[in-house]
Amino acid sequence: MKLTLTGQSILEKYGNSLARLSDVQVKQVMARALNHEGDKGRTQISRALVTQTGIKYGLVMKGLKTIRASSSSLEYKLIQRGEETNLNLFNARQTKSGVSASPWNVRRIYPGSFTIGKYADKVFKRTGPKRFPIKPLYGPNLAREIVKGEAKIAFERIPQSLAERVGHEIYRELLKG
Repeated sequence: MKLTLTGQSILEKYGNSLARLSDVQVKQVMARALNHEGDKGRTQISRALVTQTGIKYGLVMKGLKTIRASSSSLEYKLIQRGEETNLNLFNARQTKSGVSASPWNVRRIYPGSFTIGKYADKVFKRTGPKRFPIKPLYGPNLAREIVKGEAKIAFERIPQSLAERVGHEIYRELLKG
């Protein structure tokens, strides 16, 4: 998912104030505004992913990489690793009829599945009538979940407050000089 902003609305609103700043100051103002609003958006996206997937906040943040804007690169990036999550991350419990787990914050039983402590408590299911082969069972993938639902809505809210933040940063820069 990519978000591109055109400077039209910002120039219309703050064009005269931006003209009073040097090129270096304008880049610093834009980078500070992008980083501030990007960090706020990252927090909202992370919280939405926790609600959406049932994965704990710490694990969501562990897989989320942030590349912040600078005056040389006016780009703020959020990169989510696309690894599959085993059902053991969702309070998996062995029951008579299979493993009970709650991915996507909905508890259900996976019939015929089982856990093996020797393999880091992962949840498996047999693929044939014999003992082997077995395959792991997976829950939500954060890279796929970040582009849908509440996380997508949180991402799309970022530009709404960015223009106001640019105005704040311009005012702050003008007070310095």
